[in-house]
Amino acid sequence: MADRLEIYRGALRLLGPSNLASLAEDRPEKRALDGAWDNCIQYMLEQGLWNFAIRTVQLSFDEDVEPLFGFEHAFSKPSDWVRTVSISQTADFREGIWQYEDETSYWHVSLETIYVRYVSNDDAYGRNVGAWRQHFAKAIEAYLAFECGLPISSDRGNRNDLFSLYKSRLQDAKTKDAVDERVREKPPGRWTRSRNTGGPMDRYRG
Repeated sequence: MADRLEIYRGALRLLGPSNLASLAEDRPEKRALDGAWDNCIQYMLEQGLWNFAIRTVQLSFDEDVEPLFGFEHAFSKPSDWVRTVSISQTADFREGIWQYEDETSYWHVSLETIYVRYVSNDDAYGRNVGAWRQHFAKAIEAYLAFECGLPISSDRGNRNDLFSLYKSRLQDAKTKDAVDERVREKPPGRWTRSRNTGGPMDRYRG
């Protein structure tokens, strides 16, 4: 479980021998971190399909919105939408939708109801710090340090190092998040597959 104060402390450790006793302190470096916090989270949420931030909704088309030519309906994107994970015509997401158009604030589809999984910046999803995995929090630390490096330390030479560290931590976070996704959607075992096969050629199917 991540913690905002610990993330601030981690970012400051990357910038020099500075620390915070609490989030209530009124210090220049604390104000710099506060000023970068919201934009930093939004930017980080845009960088991956983070499991902790994924939300699933059922949507009905907007009767007052004219769809694009070639489609029958338009669907408004939720106000907390950051990135689309998948769009389906069924609640179990077994049947994806391939014929649709993503334009500005709408999805244009020739269906009356769709199901969407997306990265959300809602306080209960993407902005829920307590739900962040540690690897994501460490990437946030590095990006905060990079964003606040000049306001806090005035060390221009350190910025390239901080950005390289951020990229390394971001890649690590994506890799571990992808592993979590594979575990969550673990394929059926050999015994289960054998009961569902229809003949000897099934073993050669992808």
